[in-house]
Amino acid sequence: MTTEEQTLLMFKGLTASLSEGQLVKYKAAEQKIRDVLAEYPEGEGVLAIGLICAGMQVNEN
Repeated sequence: MTTEEQTLLMFKGLTASLSEGQLVKYKAAEQKIRDVLAEYPEGEGVLAIGLICAGMQVNEN
């Protein structure tokens, strides 16, 4: 199993442990993110999300 596959499995496990209310909110947030990605199909959405995540890793908002 690759590191990427392990990471995906970890996140799937985390979502499985959410309460019903949290799961509803998670699914809504996921759909909004997917909508942004679809709105910018040439990669700008991926770039924006990547920058946000990278900033979170270094505690930069």
